[in-house]
Amino acid sequence: MRSIKPGSIKPVWHSLPLVAALGALLAVVAPAQAAGTARTVDGRTLIGTFAVAEDGTATVTGEAGETKIDVAELLSFERAAAKPRKVQVESRVWLRSGLELPAKKLSGRAAADGKPAILILRLPSGLNLEVPMSTVQAIRQGGLQRPQPSLFAQDLQTPPSNNDLIYVVKNGKAQRSSVEVASLTAESIAFELRGDSYDFELSGIAAVVFGVNTGFPPDRQPRPRVAVSLTTGERIEGKILSMGANLRCRIDEGFVLDVPMRNLHRIDVSSDKLVWMSELTPKVEQTPAFDRVWPWHTDRSIAGPGFDLAGTHFERGLGLVPHTKLTYDLSGRFDMFEAMIGIDDRGGPEAHAVFRVLVDGKLVFESKPMTRGQPPHELRIDLNKAKALVLEVDFGKNYDLGDFCAFADARVVQSE
Repeated sequence: MRSIKPGSIKPVWHSLPLVAALGALLAVVAPAQAAGTARTVDGRTLIGTFAVAEDGTATVTGEAGETKIDVAELLSFERAAAKPRKVQVESRVWLRSGLELPAKKLSGRAAADGKPAILILRLPSGLNLEVPMSTVQAIRQGGLQRPQPSLFAQDLQTPPSNNDLIYVVKNGKAQRSSVEVASLTAESIAFELRGDSYDFELSGIAAVVFGVNTGFPPDRQPRPRVAVSLTTGERIEGKILSMGANLRCRIDEGFVLDVPMRNLHRIDVSSDKLVWMSELTPKVEQTPAFDRVWPWHTDRSIAGPGFDLAGTHFERGLGLVPHTKLTYDLSGRFDMFEAMIGIDDRGGPEAHAVFRVLVDGKLVFESKPMTRGQPPHELRIDLNKAKALVLEVDFGKNYDLGDFCAFADARVVQSE
């Protein structure tokens, strides 16, 4: 195998599917149970010690005694002693399930003895996550020596079919090459280029985007699903298996994550009774602003993860810029639409936009023009088993100057 230095690769297109497989996750167990506040789909607030049994029954033990409820009836749980903090990391990993994870360190193992090549992520919380390379969609290594390549964001949205892309930034110049990635270690990335095998210094790689057909998306864990937010900023989605001294969650890739209570911040639940709008696929209509169509986002604004509305942070929701219209087919399943609306604090100082909601073609809500810094406005709109829900943001007087509009915590709920 030949070793090469950063900056010496010439672009070429080639393909070789990677092997699909499963891997494992290192577990860490903490000694203390969680106390905090649980909120239910039917509007109750339960305060006390929180636990979840393997059969899916949640128990909140407080001053009034024990309250047992199915996980599917929960809206959220927030740990009382949690102290969220922003941990700056320079690397990120996207899995084919759609999960995006920050990483303090990347390494891996080559395929051997019938076992697949593995990518190892050190998360900001200190947990190590091991996933097969076939489940990875992209890797981004940051830092002063590795600025984001100009084509990375575009390739992440529309990856190639049968080859992988690696990006090298040397002397301020970005280079993108088509290869067949085999594995990573702490020091190098192994790949094939025009039939030859190479080891390339991992420190010289700015990013990797894997081809559509060089891996596979996993099956999603069934509902009720949870989104687990850690105090160090990670957000992990999957199915809760149990919660006592630690939280056990199986992510879509099939691995079980054991989260110590000291790392847990919040749990948000999605079930047949409550579905987050970010999990649904709408019909999209957009009007260009200054000859450009700005993308809409799920669970993040155009400025970054989550939503910040007048100093309050929300993890889930829809991020839109005017004029965007999202039409959802609800098939008569739900009774209520709920959300907090406003302009993200990271938007422009001249932001000025109007929010609308239509149910089965009828306008049921239109806001006054909203600006940055205004307190979020709470929406609770009766759906009455409607078939169609439309969420829309429109231009205000300043014509889309930083109008980062948010339908935060947007969800549809069944009351029965």
